[in-house]
Amino acid sequence: MEPEPPASENKTSSGDYSKYGITNVTKYTKTTAFGKTKTFAGLHPIEWAFLVISSVNILAAIGLTLYRMIVVIQDDPGSSDFTFTLLLLINAAFSGFYVIHGVFRERVYELYALIAAILVVTMYCILEYAAFNVDGRTTVKLVRVVLVSVLAPPNIFLAWKVARNFGYLEFKIVGASAILQNMYRQAAIFSCFLKMDLQAAISFVILALKEGTDLTIQEQIILGIGIPYSLVWSVGGWIMLRRELKHASWAFAVFGLVKPAYYLYKIITVYIHIEDDPDSIEETIVYSLLAAGAIALLTWFIIMAELVIVVRNFGQGLREKAFLQRVSERTGLLASRRANMNSEVES
Repeated sequence: MEPEPPASENKTSSGDYSKYGITNVTKYTKTTAFGKTKTFAGLHPIEWAFLVISSVNILAAIGLTLYRMIVVIQDDPGSSDFTFTLLLLINAAFSGFYVIHGVFRERVYELYALIAAILVVTMYCILEYAAFNVDGRTTVKLVRVVLVSVLAPPNIFLAWKVARNFGYLEFKIVGASAILQNMYRQAAIFSCFLKMDLQAAISFVILALKEGTDLTIQEQIILGIGIPYSLVWSVGGWIMLRRELKHASWAFAVFGLVKPAYYLYKIITVYIHIEDDPDSIEETIVYSLLAAGAIALLTWFIIMAELVIVVRNFGQGLREKAFLQRVSERTGLLASRRANMNSEVES
């Protein structure tokens, strides 16, 4: 589908005319330290609707989850309910990021990641509610399940609809070259899965809190090392991509082998533990751990496949066109000002 610029763009171009000294033109995009992004003036009505509805849904989910967490901490801090409330908060935070970053940066795959996150949260809510007996099915859990079931479908539809209209910002960044556009999309896929991998890794590690706030020394070490390690690995991959560091890609791949090794180790350990003592771990935790492990492993494999693709694209002009744009624009602006000053001095 051919991307459409904002309605007002048809009357007045939204190019960055500030470099030429023209400042009274409405800007529909702006250049930041992380790349070109849309402004509020550049959003379509459907994007506004998506932002509002998604924000309300996420804030409602966070509010209910925080209330439930406070109750759990006061009444039964050793319960697995604490694990699930923390898990839902983490996923809600990532969902909020996907909404804002996905819309303003026109990241199609991050909106698809949002859809996946919504489905995962829905699964967690239903699984948590269904796994408990009647006494454990609190009103808050019921309200949360009902809200998720009702609000998820329209949110997913809007995310899909908004993503279909993307393409305008991509054109502003890399131009009309089909080759550059394809390389930019591959880079966007890799960047998106780095975020999804971080989300999956944190979710998997959080499930180590199977006894709520009562952690063993081993679980404290895993929690203290696992999340920072995943964060550093993801940020390192992002830097490697933007700077096209081919040699760093080998280090990124090697250090990434720790992640699937840990996932498999944890799943096998839990399985052996269940074989020895079936009643020691709640079924809800087991099913959630298996689901999170499967998602984490799949995400990791996709990252490795995309790593090969993006590394092959290094040195073909994408870095200069897409990732050094702010530097080049500043350089062009300074050069323009120097030229004007020189002409004034000469005259």
